[in-house]
Order: sequence, then C-alpha cells, then structure tokens
Amino acid sequence: MDHTQFTHDNRRRPKHPFPKKATYREAFRIKPIPLNWFRGIGSAISVGIPSLIGFLIGDPALGILASVGGFTFLYVSNEPYSQRAVRLFWIALGLTASFALGALSSYNDVLMVLMFGVVGFISTMLFKLFEIVGPGGLFIVLAYAIGTSMPHDLAALGSNVLCVLLGAIFAWIVAMTGVLVKPHRNENKAVSAVYQSLATLLSSIGMDTYTERQHQTAFLIKQAERTLSHAKLFGKWKRNNYVLENLIRLNAQAEVIFLSILDVSQEQKHEMEDRLAESLQIISNQLRDKDKEKDVNVQISEEGSSAFLRDLYANVKFAYEIHFGTVDLIPAPASSGEEEKKNVIGNDLIKKAFSRDSHIPFVALRYGTIIFISAAIAYGFHLNRSYWVPLSSAAVMGGGTYVSNLLRGIQRSVGTIIGIWIGAALLWLKPAGLFVSLTLAGLQFIVELIYARNYSLAVMFITPSTLLIGTTINPALTSGYFISARLVDIIIGSIVAIVGTALLWRKISSKRLLTVFSDAVGKEGEMLISMLESEHTSIQASKQQELQHALLQLRLVYDSALAESLRRDVKVTSLWPAVGDCLHLGYMLLAASRHPSREVAEERVHEYKAYFERLTHSIKDNENLCMDVPDVPRLPEYPLIYEDLARLHRSLGNEAIKKGMELHG
Repeated sequence: MDHTQFTHDNRRRPKHPFPKKATYREAFRIKPIPLNWFRGIGSAISVGIPSLIGFLIGDPALGILASVGGFTFLYVSNEPYSQRAVRLFWIALGLTASFALGALSSYNDVLMVLMFGVVGFISTMLFKLFEIVGPGGLFIVLAYAIGTSMPHDLAALGSNVLCVLLGAIFAWIVAMTGVLVKPHRNENKAVSAVYQSLATLLSSIGMDTYTERQHQTAFLIKQAERTLSHAKLFGKWKRNNYVLENLIRLNAQAEVIFLSILDVSQEQKHEMEDRLAESLQIISNQLRDKDKEKDVNVQISEEGSSAFLRDLYANVKFAYEIHFGTVDLIPAPASSGEEEKKNVIGNDLIKKAFSRDSHIPFVALRYGTIIFISAAIAYGFHLNRSYWVPLSSAAVMGGGTYVSNLLRGIQRSVGTIIGIWIGAALLWLKPAGLFVSLTLAGLQFIVELIYARNYSLAVMFITPSTLLIGTTINPALTSGYFISARLVDIIIGSIVAIVGTALLWRKISSKRLLTVFSDAVGKEGEMLISMLESEHTSIQASKQQELQHALLQLRLVYDSALAESLRRDVKVTSLWPAVGDCLHLGYMLLAASRHPSREVAEERVHEYKAYFERLTHSIKDNENLCMDVPDVPRLPEYPLIYEDLARLHRSLGNEAIKKGMELHG
C-alpha cells in the first residue's frame, strides 16, 4: 500500500477536544438511554415473589429475608449465560454468607463494626479482581447489615440463612431463564454494539467526536472479545456452536473494518462513506433481530475511489457474507480475550491484584475503611437503625472516583428527601399482607427501570421500599422512627463517604498517569520498530494486542485522573493535547501495520530505538523534552506516521505540557 499518496494537505486530521467536564448539574441530568425492561421485570420478580410467598405462609418477615437473596439478580449484566451462571452462583453464596456473618457478629459491637469494614474490603477486592460490573460490594454489605439487625436467636439463625439462600437460588433461576429462548442473546448484543459503533465512527471522521468514537469502538471490540471467549464454555448443541462461531468471526472482522476506517480517515471525504456506514448499521440491527429484510447492496466504482476506500468496502461486504453464512470460512480464530482469560487463571490473579501498578488494593482498602468509619460513628453514637449509615456510605462510593461519589452523594440526599414523602404516604395507608409484596415488587421494578438514567430518581423509590421493609420486619416500631432515622443516616453516611474519598488515595490515577503514558509511547515504539524490521506476522500480532491494551489503559487512567476533581486540574488537563496525539498515533500505527514496507537499514532501526527509549524515559521522569530528546528521525516509508510522531513530539515540548509534567513530579 502506497502511503506517500496522502499528505497533511488532504488528510482529515481529528481534533482532540477536552473530555467533558463534570458539573453539579450532571447530578440531575437524565441520560437518554433506553429503559432496561429486563432488569426491571426480573428484579421485581426476584424480590416480589419471595415476599409474596412469605405472606401466603403467614410469615412476612421470612419472605422479606428471602427477598434479600433476590438481590442476586441485580448483578446481572450483558455477560454470556455460561459466565452468568457461575458468577451469580458465587454472588448468591456471598450474599448468604454475608448475612450469616452479620447475624453472628452482632453479639459483639466492636467485632460487628470491624466486620463492616472487612466485608466491604473483601467484596470490593473480589469484584474488582474478577471485573464484575454492577453494584459492586453494596448488596454484600447490605446483606451483612440486615444480618446484624436480626434478633439474637441462634435457634432461628439456620432458618433465616436458608430463606436468604432460597431467595438467591430463585433469583439465579430468574436470571437464567433467557438461556432457554436465545442462548447467545448477550453475545449478539455485544457484537451488535460493535457494528453500531463502527457505523458511528465512520460517520464522524473529521468531526470533534471522532477521537471519542475511536476510543469507544476499540473498547467495545475488546469487550466483545472477552464476552465471546467466555461464551465458548457454554453449549454442545450444533446450532448454538454455529451461531457462536459466526459471532466470533464477525467480531474478528470488525477489528479489520476498524483498522480500514482508520486508513480511510487519512483521506478526504467521499460520499461512499455514508453508504458504508449505513451498511454497518444494518448488520448491527440484524444482529438484534431488526431490519431482517434489508440487504447490504453497496456498489463502489473503481474510478474516483482510493485503495483504502475499496479495501473498506471489501471488508464490510465480507462481514455481511459472514453474517449470512454465504461464504466458506476456516475455523474462527482464538480471540485475544480467550488468551487473556487463560492467562488470568490461578496465580496470575494474585499478581494482577498486587502488582506494582495495580490500584485495586487501594480502592478496596478505601471502600472498607470508609464503611468501617461510618459504622463506628453510627454505632458509637447509638443512632437509630445504625446500619443505614455504612450502607449509605457504600452506596455513595459506588461512583468510584471523587467526582462520581460527590454527585452520587447529592443525588442520594435529594432523592431520599423526596422518597421519604412517598414512603410516608405509603405507610399512612398502613400496608399489610399482599399489598406489601406487590408494592415492593412495583418499587423494585421502577428502580431498576430508571436506575441507569438518573440515580436520584431511583433513590426516590429505593427509600419507600426500605421503609416498607423496615416496618414489615419490625412491626413494633413506628413509621416516624424509620423516617427520621433514614433521613439522618443518609446524610451522615453520604458526608463520610465524600470526605473519606477526598482524603484517602484520591490521586491514585493522577500518580499513575505519566507511567501509563510512558508505557503507551513505549508500545508505539515497539510497534513501529517491528514494522521497520518486517517481523513475522505472529510477532506483530502480539505487539498489536499489547499496543491496543496500552492505548485503552491510557484513556481509562486519564479519564479517572480527570474525575478526581470538579475543577480542571492543570496537572491533568495540560497533558491532554499530548495524550490525544499519543492515542491518535497509536491507532494510526495499528492501521499502518497492515501495510508492511520494505525492510530498512539496521542503523535507522537503532536510531528509532534510541529515540523512543529517550522519549519514554523523559515522560516517566518528567525531564525537559525540548532539550534532551532529539528531533524525530526521518521515516520515508510511513510519511503520515512521521507527521503524527512529530506532532506528538511538539505537544510534549509545549510549555504548558512541561509545566503539567513538572507538577506531576
């Protein structure tokens, strides 16, 4: 492929606008995302049916305890059913064990408070380590808290624990029912999201949103790889295996299309791009059982179209042929996600958790410490329903970063105040029996339906649900007791969580940023040198995977560093132009690696090795780039890569960048 046909005069260089700044108004913004009907209905069934059974057998309190196990359903995500079955099984056992531990530790106040922190630390550590998305350790802490509130009756402990376990098993069954209808539904959704993102990326070339779309597409491809690698564990039926093989091939082809789009982004706009984007969208829709009648019928003229555009057209057409099975294919390649899964099993999990660059222990320790402090304050001052304080802290810390936690604290406080009025109205009706079960199910349905759109809206319905559970388990206590306790405990718990997040390891990502940045630049150097040395395809493929991981990690750490303060921290924002150029260079290298050049002289390879070695050390050690790093060596084989590398060099030499790097030091 001749890279010299395009120059900086006719290529569409993407801009790198700063990532969106968080504001207080973000706490009240309703996100325009689809309502999650499956989670709403499933959670309502998982929580409502156990409480209904408790009413029918004449013991509503046992029904409510079974509903605690029903929270297992809330950990459902878009993972394959094979992975879901295993994950939810362990979460069900975790909820049950946590409840039992709470009941046993409640006999000693000091032990009980200490175990709040231990449960928070261990649950967060495991959820982060195994990359389980969802509410994190919140409901594990909730199960423990409810266990501490139970009457001291060892004779009843066995039946109470059994109720929680049965509720968890029922939720597991509800979560797995879809496997009977469409075993690979979630895998289809993952690959569909990839092709939709490819369509959006192709349409956004040259726009301000291109950089963000580029990152999102690369992330979704990797996420789909992991999903499909776990899906291989499920199913022996011929039809299921055929569907899965096709999805694996489609996702592998999506990565080829992604690199082709990067090639096309180097050229001027062509009208054929919009039609190819529409074709990609059709494939995405068909994977979700939409637009089944539509056909990808795009024709491209040899005249007036570039080699890059024709290559993109051929790759999109091939994806369509894979989708409809109109082409004979070799067995699907093993995804990098599968290799990653193999490498993570066993001792590597421990290495992953406690490696020098890992932030997992600090996040888990912060979570456990703050919950411990919240519990110590609540039980030390003998607050009503003391366990609501650490629970509020656990819920607020679900945001992860300081900014997210601050916004969640605002959302939780405002939502609770409004929710108390809704709860007071419900309690005024003096609910009993069947009404309690139906109301709990209805509230849970609404919560999960709107949770992702806005947390404060969800809290408005979580609060009356909590009040209803409290009055059902403890009918001797008045509704006024629960309402006043809820309001006070929510505010105290939120404040402790926000202050704790601000003081404990708040700058984890900022401190890692230059190291991760340096690593990404180093991987780019390895990729370029591999291309210049014309290394074997398998070696280049390995370096491509390493570079993709480094680019995704750089963006993740940068976004986390940006979310450590509501104000635009000069230490982080000053680095963005260089980070944006680094990301662009990395993706252009991935695209260019598909078009090998002739092998170059050994002295020029050594020249680039020395250049990247000095550049990475300068970034990591906060040295003066202008003085210590030589100019970019010539690169006639890849003139556009040279241009991108020179742009990164200039960005790093900018005075604002140097100031930011000095502040990081």
